[in-house]
Amino acid sequence: MEMKMKHRNDMKIFIVGGGKIGRALTVQLARDGYVLTVIDREESVVDSMSNTVDVISFQGNGASYATLKELNASEADIFIAVTDSDELNILSCMTAHMMGAKHTIARIRDVDYSRQNRFYKDKLGLSMSINPELATAMEIYRLLRFPLATRVEVFARGRAELVEMSVGENSTLAGKSLIEINRNMGINLLICAVVREGQAFVPKGDTVLQTGDILYLTGAAEEFRKSFKKLKMPVKPLQSVMISGGGRISYYLAEVLIKQGAKVTLIEKNQGIANEISAAISKAVVMCDDTLAYFDSMSGTDIDHTDAFIAMTENDEYNLIAAMYAESQGINKVVSRINNKSRLKVLQPGSRICTISREDVAADRILGYSRSLLNAEDNDAVESLYRLMDGKIEFIEFKIDVKDKNLNIPLKDLKLKRNILLGCIIRDMTTIIPRGDDMLMPGDTALVATINRQIARLQDIFAD
Repeated sequence: MEMKMKHRNDMKIFIVGGGKIGRALTVQLARDGYVLTVIDREESVVDSMSNTVDVISFQGNGASYATLKELNASEADIFIAVTDSDELNILSCMTAHMMGAKHTIARIRDVDYSRQNRFYKDKLGLSMSINPELATAMEIYRLLRFPLATRVEVFARGRAELVEMSVGENSTLAGKSLIEINRNMGINLLICAVVREGQAFVPKGDTVLQTGDILYLTGAAEEFRKSFKKLKMPVKPLQSVMISGGGRISYYLAEVLIKQGAKVTLIEKNQGIANEISAAISKAVVMCDDTLAYFDSMSGTDIDHTDAFIAMTENDEYNLIAAMYAESQGINKVVSRINNKSRLKVLQPGSRICTISREDVAADRILGYSRSLLNAEDNDAVESLYRLMDGKIEFIEFKIDVKDKNLNIPLKDLKLKRNILLGCIIRDMTTIIPRGDDMLMPGDTALVATINRQIARLQDIFAD
């Protein structure tokens, strides 16, 4: 069934910067039906955007008061600045905010600027800032915690998690129904959505999982490790991680891994960059070498003791070759950075390599925050929103207050609309996997999964 998007022609969004992040945001928000204005200095970018997406495109300086006045930026519901210049993004958002734009979002990469987030929010009215490299590093770190996960999202301030994983040929889940999994394996997680041959659906108790299915599971953060152990899935803590490429993502990732007690080996063939990283992170082992050459020099024992390999160079082809080599050597968790999705075609069906794009991570974070702001225009209970499978699946985090309908009623007495599932309830620091006798109560946080439909308010999940 084709997803019918809810058009919001009264919502105005401005995007400064038509690069990869700006384009990804523009395409998705235009598809959602918002009124978009895109500003970029480059004529070719503006022409390309106006020819491919239904937007108002303008060549100019997105920080210029005159430009923003001419384009009525004061009427912006959300103003997003994602150029390559932190300073331009900050100035654009500050100008738009002072003119009357409701919400502003800036891409800010510089560590010194990032540390001043509170100042930018309190004094300059910045609603959100995104550091794409840091966000990507944290996404990779979450992936590394579960070798079989292909995506991990955190919500309710870290109390609950959403994990994406596929059912492999040797998986203990293949051929089992959800009733069998819950009854016989005693796991305290909920399978909220299944994607099979490109089609997403909410599973029922008699749904039998098949090899190749992509699953979305929710539950308390601490329950995943326990449940994966019961399912005989690998949950070995990371002890040794190898990173190829010495950019900012690698720096942030190495820092967080070392804090968690892992040994990090970073390979960078540029001597100057290798020296910089070695000086910045003294506890990392930094090797100035070509990654494939370094693999050849490693003993079988060294490779056996490497828990994860991350390919983070700027070259997609090199990353994929290095990742495929690491996978062939039996390294348990392999992640490759990919900038151009067309290159994914070289991966063989059944490959365990996880791919990640800095631009996609940044666009997803901004999209989720933007949608939560726009949904909150009617109801300020939307805390966060996660889009998966190109928007076919959404997970929305609601904060519940006394005005919401259908509270204090057992869930078994309520009927949810088709293709909607209540993923979990967080109450007083406890994460609850909803059963028939559970109820929604004021003060709860609820995670709702929806397939091929958009909802703006909690009451939209219930059938009349």
